Amino acid sequence: MLLGIRRRHRIIAKESGPFRRCASTTAVLVLSAIGSEPARAQWGAWQADSLLASGQVAAAESSYYATSSSNPRNAAARAALGRYLAARGALRIGAVLLEEARLFGGDTTMIARALVPIYRSLGDWRSLAVLPKSPLSLAEGKRVRWLVARQPVLEFPDSIATVAYRPLGDGTGLGAVSVRVDDEPVDAVIDPRVTGLVLRGRAARRKPGVHVFGSDSSGVVAVANELHIGGVTLSNVPTRIDTTTSSPRVRSGAKRRDVASLIGLDVLRALAPTFDAMDSTLILRRTGQIAQATPGTRIPILLDENGLRLLVNGHWDTAASHRTALMLATRRWTLDMRRGEAVLQ
Repeated sequence: MLLGIRRRHRIIAKESGPFRRCASTTAVLVLSAIGSEPARAQWGAWQADSLLASGQVAAAESSYYATSSSNPRNAAARAALGRYLAARGALRIGAVLLEEARLFGGDTTMIARALVPIYRSLGDWRSLAVLPKSPLSLAEGKRVRWLVARQPVLEFPDSIATVAYRPLGDGTGLGAVSVRVDDEPVDAVIDPRVTGLVLRGRAARRKPGVHVFGSDSSGVVAVANELHIGGVTLSNVPTRIDTTTSSPRVRSGAKRRDVASLIGLDVLRALAPTFDAMDSTLILRRTGQIAQATPGTRIPILLDENGLRLLVNGHWDTAASHRTALMLATRRWTLDMRRGEAVLQ
């Protein structure tokens, strides 16, 4: 078994090579950030965590790798590297490292909690269904087993899809879009702090095309048969129905309008979305890739259960902070998860 693990680790190191190199060349946006927060990345490697929290991304990445390489069977170091890489966009590599950390005696419960959002973003329902010490509720477990037999499907009319969206500069989300849940049109806010699709209000439970599995402390656990974003169709989208609140409201220009749902950034991350505030358009790419030579300022990012954070003037700032939210709502920018960056134009 040890030989197999070592072989997998060599493969991981080889695959993550380009990712490591890009971290040392990413630019930091020169912007005076007010109210920025340190990265909540206390993942078990003190020196690397400290470097990351202080905004030294390249040094932190080197430290994560060095700590793990110096003691390959250290579960905490392996798990810290896995969580870091997953937050920078290397989900599959991060998952493998966390799985190895469990084999090396790591805390099974803590590792399971770290793996759940990673498996969800990957759409790896089979791994999630057999996760040891899974924190999933009974209703979530039923949904996962249902999804194992009904893998989500992505349908694109062309290589690129352009959707109208309304920029939001108040920190409530990255923007508002009109979508359809099956054939019913609803407005939605793209919110990095949630996962999947979130519908609000008791009536949402009775929407056609929504399959309900039960309730838990987070609300009603469900799946939307089809989510249409412009010409893009995503089938079997994990959904939560919040029956405790009415539909939130969001300002759009001079008027306010109801927003019936929220869409997590995990739904769009694999499509390399470009948010163009000048043209009020959202661009989605079938390949999920943009060229490395794409012009713009490249800003290191972290995307995990804490939401989206950007390295602004040497400090980690949440996408919901006043200054960063206003910046994203007035510029054209692209989420490049393959390189762990936001490209600001």
